[in-house]
This record gives sequence, C-alpha cells and structure tokens, in this order.
Amino acid sequence: MKITDPDNIESSIKSTTKTIINEIDYVLDGIKEDEFKKFIAAIDSSKNIFVTGQGRSGLVARTFAMRLTHIEFSCHVVGETTTPNIDEGDMLIACSSSGTTSITCHIAGLAKRLNALVVVITAHPDSELSKYADLTIEIPASDSDQVIQSQLTAQFRSTLFEQACLVYLDAVILSLVRLLNREEVEMMKRHANLE
Repeated sequence: MKITDPDNIESSIKSTTKTIINEIDYVLDGIKEDEFKKFIAAIDSSKNIFVTGQGRSGLVARTFAMRLTHIEFSCHVVGETTTPNIDEGDMLIACSSSGTTSITCHIAGLAKRLNALVVVITAHPDSELSKYADLTIEIPASDSDQVIQSQLTAQFRSTLFEQACLVYLDAVILSLVRLLNREEVEMMKRHANLE
C-alpha cells in the first residue's frame, strides 16, 4: 500500500512528535527516585562498567557506554573483541524491556557468579532477568501496564521503553557530569576522532 495523496496526511510532524514526547514524559513520571540515586552511586563506586542488551535495547546500552567513556569511566560493551574480564568490584548493566531475552539473562547470570554488581533496566521488574539483579530499575512502559491499557501509546511494541530508557540514561549522564564537575573540553578529548 502506498500513500496516494501526500497533501492529505492527517498528522503533522509537530503533533506526531508531541505524541511521542508526551508518552515518554508519562513513563518517566513513574520512575522511582531512589533507584536513580542508587544507580548513580553504584556507577561512581564501580571499577569497570560493562553493558549488555540485545536488539534495540542493546543499541541504547551501547549509547550509554559511549557517554560513560566520555565522562571518564572505564566502560565496555559485552561481546566486543576488546572487552576485558569482569570481576568483583565491577558492574554489569543489562537492558531488556521484556526481561526474558535469553542471552541477556545468561550474561547477567555469569556476571552474578563472578561477583560483579548487576543492574537490570527493564519494563518488567518481576522478570527472569531481575532475579540476577542487585538493583532493578523499572522503566514502566510494559505492554501490560496502564500505558497500553489507557491507549496512551501509539508506537510499535517496546519502542516506548527504548525511548524512555535512552532519556533516563542521558539523565544519569547529565547528573554525573554535574556531580563530578566534568568540563566540556575534557570530554571532547575522549570523543572518537577516527570518524
């Protein structure tokens, strides 16, 4: 099926983006402040930080890893050829909307057995993945919660989770930048220059 009359499109870019922003705002309004503070403290006290996630959640996790590196944390993406071993005193951050992605659960289980701190970011805090967590951060955007029931979201599957997760993790970065007094000029020195 193709659009036959582009001038007859009912929605505009402004109304469409407003819909998305309102949905993200609704989800982030349900974030628990104490989880946010514990997460920031855990990042600050970790020797090395590892991130994992599959699909679009993995892309969000990779973005967070890059931003942590920019503000001078030792951060690695699980599965990359240069990723070192994880150990006690390190942290694994596992992102999964469903909390049931088998590879993410497996990696979280390994990290737990190796005495690393495991932080899970999910829309389903009672999921299998959360069984491995020392700290679970709920991004309340699951298909079964009131976001869907109230028909607030018009987006496909876990899109709202990924968007809200990205904004949440950017808020973590901004908070760390402020708390640690990171300067733009210093962050730029750690920005990739082979691009």
